[in-house]
Formats: sequence, C-alpha cells, structure tokens
Amino acid sequence: MDRLLKKSRKRVAEIEDRNELDKIANAIGDRRERDLLDLLANIEARDGWRTVVQFLIESAKSTYSAPIGAGGNQRRIEPLKYREVIFATFSSAGLEPVNHDTVALLDELRGEESMVSATRTFAARVQNLAIEQFQSGDALFFDLTSMNSSLPTDLVEMAEAIHKKRMHELIIPVGRKQAHVKQLWYSEYGRTALAEQGIKGNRLLLSDLDSVLSVIQLRIGHRPVTKEDDSPLEVPEVSPTNTEYGNLLTMMINQDINGLGLLGSKYSHPLLNTILESAAVDYQQDESNNLFRRFISCINSHVQVRSLDSLTTFERIMQLDNSRLATLVTMALANFYHKSAASVLIELACRTKNREVESASLTSIANIRQRCPEVEVVLDTVLASECRNRGRLRRLQKELLKTGRSRYYR
Repeated sequence: MDRLLKKSRKRVAEIEDRNELDKIANAIGDRRERDLLDLLANIEARDGWRTVVQFLIESAKSTYSAPIGAGGNQRRIEPLKYREVIFATFSSAGLEPVNHDTVALLDELRGEESMVSATRTFAARVQNLAIEQFQSGDALFFDLTSMNSSLPTDLVEMAEAIHKKRMHELIIPVGRKQAHVKQLWYSEYGRTALAEQGIKGNRLLLSDLDSVLSVIQLRIGHRPVTKEDDSPLEVPEVSPTNTEYGNLLTMMINQDINGLGLLGSKYSHPLLNTILESAAVDYQQDESNNLFRRFISCINSHVQVRSLDSLTTFERIMQLDNSRLATLVTMALANFYHKSAASVLIELACRTKNREVESASLTSIANIRQRCPEVEVVLDTVLASECRNRGRLRRLQKELLKTGRSRYYR
C-alpha cells in the first residue's frame, strides 16, 4: 500500500508539472508576456527559482495550443518567438540577435536566488555580448531605439552609431535598368526600408530605388551613394553573427512567407505587413484561388508571429468591401489575446452591416476573453456609447459573464 501511495503521489506531481509546463508554453506561444510573468511568480513562490528555470528550459521544445484555423491541436513553439519572449521576460528586448543560445543563457541562471537577481544577471550578460558583437561591426536586427526598456543609453547610442556608419560607407552599384541592393539588405536602415517597400531579392528596378533611398534619407538625413557599375564586385557584408537571424534575413530577402511564420520573429512583421496588404489588393482585382491561398498564407504567418503590430493592418482589411477577406481576418484576430485586439473586434461588431462578419467578430471576441478578461471592460465602454448592433453584443456580454474566468491561464 505504501508503494502504491508513493507511486500515486509521484504520478500526481508529474501531472501537475505537465499542467504548469503547458500553461507556460501556451503563454509563450501566444506572446502573453504579462501572463507568463504571473505564472513564473506563482511557481517561484511555491517551488523556488530553480523550478522556474527548469520549466523555461523545457518549454523551448514544448508545444502550445494551435491557433484557430491552423488545424491540429498542438504546434511547436516557434524558435525566434521563444527567444524574443524570453528576452522580454528578462528585460532584454531588442538584444535578441546576440550570438548565444537561449537555453544556454537560461542554464546560467540556475544558481540565482530569485527572478529579480536572475533578471539582472541575464541583462548584464546579454548586454556584454551585444557590446562584443557591436565591436565586430554586427548590429543587424538590434533595433534598440524603438524599445520601451531600461537598456543603457550608451548601448543604444552604440548600436545607432553602427547603423548610421554602415549607411554612410555603403555604395549601391547601379546598371542601366536595375540596382544591386544586397548591401542594403545587410544594413539595418536598408533592411527595414526594403522590407517596408515589399522588395524581393537582391536586384531592384531603378524606378523603385528612389523610394527606398528616400525613406532612408528621411530617417537619418543621409541618402546612400550610388555608383554606375553593371557588374559589381562582391563586397564582404557583415552577416548576422547569430545564425538564426541570418536565416531570418535570408527568408526576408526571398520573401519566404511560410518560413517567416515558422521562425515567428517580430522583426519579420514590417515585411509580412506589406505582403499582406499587397495580397489583399491583388485578390480584389482578381479573385482567383491562387491569390486567395496566398492571402491565407500571409494571415497564417501573422498569426504565428503574433505581434500586436499586425492589428493596424488587420483593421484596414476588415474595413474593405470584401466580406470573404474581412471574415478571414476577423477570425484570425481571435488568436491575439490582448485588449487592443478585443477593442478592434468589438468596434467592428458594433458597426458592421454584414451578418457574416458580425458573427465572426462575436466568436473571436468570446475566444479572446478566455485568456483576456479585459474584454469585459471594453464591452462595457462600447455598450455605453452609440452602437448599431447593441442587442447581439448585449447577449454576448451575458453569455461571457456566465462562463466565469477559470480558463484564464489555459
């Protein structure tokens, strides 16, 4: 009987650990960083810091609940999404391209006393790694100026100086009809400008080059130099030292939509945003199955990356006079567990005249609320104002109140 009880207790403990790991994996997969911090704090208070580190390490190879519409029940956490969420958790957002394995960085924290001390150690470690990388000339994907963080000012200025120096040294070879823009891709300002313009490959028509250079000039006050050379010599570029971010850059250059989704990096968002808007325009002009499949592929990649920066683009597409596209985007928003996504959907549900879109928005609102209770606050605010479809939203509100919040960390 004692042996049986011992085995039973061990089995219960294993199940509880599995449940905790699933909650952590789902929070990372959904980019619910605030919920992740709450979960880790609870585990630390109950079981200690070493247990927290072990769960975070194990989650690197875990699966999370597959997005709505993706098919299947589980999906492996995208590698760069995992890395970016971990870095944000330890107050190091923006330093993800440092050339050091994520799990190895976490493993170094086992000897820390708490989440507080571990965060200080992690931040100091990756900042030192970043400085070493900057000194080698590699600052690709280090976009520190846009981060709301406590990164040291001198670190931010160091990265910015490298970005600008790269642009001042860069010379773009141009032929009679096209420019060779490979060097632009391997510079931070060039990469972002090319991505936002939806440029594919290493060659660009001269008619499109001016808009790219104008964007760069607007941002740094300097227009990259061009030189007539139809057969340019290969100039060694500073490749991302981190191979994962090297793969990300290659996929951006080739516009590998599915590959970008599988990596899950927030840095692919500007390109995915441009491609999605282009796909929506193309489908409206020619409603072929191939173009619709391309649109779906773009949506799926946005959902895998799960960046809130997608919301503005989604909202514009939801306003198009095309219920097929609007409904698809509305359902995709069900995977963004954030108050901002709920606000977009509730406003849509309030004003739309299309029954299909209205139904999709209500379904998505209900799904977001399972992991984002703030939905109820947004509903209260909207229902207190003018609303075309107040009746259906009222009914949804009553249904949500019946279900409670027991699945918040599901």
